[in-house]
Amino acid sequence: MLLQIKHGEQITFVIIKTINMKICTLFLFSVVCFLTKAQSDSLNQGLVKNNRYFRFIYENDFFSATDRYYTQGIMVELVMPFMRKSPFSKPLIRLNKQAQNYYGLRFEQDCFTPISIRFDTLNRLERPYTGTFVMGHFLASIDPVKKRRLTTELDLGVIGKCARCEDEQKAIHKALLNIAPLGWENQLNNDVVINYSALFEQAIFSHKNIELIGFADGRAGTLYDDVGGGLHLRLGKMNSYFKHLGFVKNTSEKKFQLFFTAKAKAKIVGYNATMQGGPFSSSIYEIEAKNISRGVFFSYFSVILNYKRLNLEYARTYITKEFVTGVDHGWGRCSISVCF
Repeated sequence: MLLQIKHGEQITFVIIKTINMKICTLFLFSVVCFLTKAQSDSLNQGLVKNNRYFRFIYENDFFSATDRYYTQGIMVELVMPFMRKSPFSKPLIRLNKQAQNYYGLRFEQDCFTPISIRFDTLNRLERPYTGTFVMGHFLASIDPVKKRRLTTELDLGVIGKCARCEDEQKAIHKALLNIAPLGWENQLNNDVVINYSALFEQAIFSHKNIELIGFADGRAGTLYDDVGGGLHLRLGKMNSYFKHLGFVKNTSEKKFQLFFTAKAKAKIVGYNATMQGGPFSSSIYEIEAKNISRGVFFSYFSVILNYKRLNLEYARTYITKEFVTGVDHGWGRCSISVCF
């Protein structure tokens, strides 16, 4: 990896490069360990039948006609009953003995840039370039009687050049004959990601065609430290949010669903490594803690089409500025899910 010195010289630090390679190797080794140890077995109490699904999610601020801040996210989720045997499932929390429990694995890459990618000079009033790549092991535990859901997740991964966002954005822009992104040489240095998150959701009002849900969540670790809460409204032809993960399980439920959702959330931020850098590394430029916005507000709107075991979603997210000299931002989201 190259560090750019003020006088324009470029010096190769073999030690730093070796550490970066070890971080990547450690992450890949953790994936191999998971796949080796997680062997399939029969369903136990609390695991529901047909609890297998695959989901692909793509987020991009192209849908908002911008190319800044959180500029792209790619997520792949897989829920399978054998994932309960993973050693990473130990810290995940079930609601109770009667809960329906869905164990899954998620791979996610998120890419972040300054407000403009047209300058190769360092702007200390802007968001730094960076990327993250994590493997998340999660459990969605649902109590259909009390209409509540608890989702817990353990994330392991990397932040920095090792996430490969630089290569990906440059390749996409080249393929589309767009301008080449400038300034990636100033991105945050590599670091390790270990994060734990929890989301609790409880029905406030639930009827045939409308549901109002309150939720609270929190994250802690080397990537994000924050807490938040808000409201989630669902409206339309749909099955209950607290029956399962949204797919048809028996003939008494609606095979065709078309509904809308809206979420409003407030978050208190303690630490954000995508702006402040990882805790075990230092970079050319990081946003200082005093310039981080401690209160951030989100809004989320989506339309969802569900037919039997196929689910399609389009959504828009809006967020207030995350640092003092920043601006509000928004992006779009498309996802497809298949239950099998």
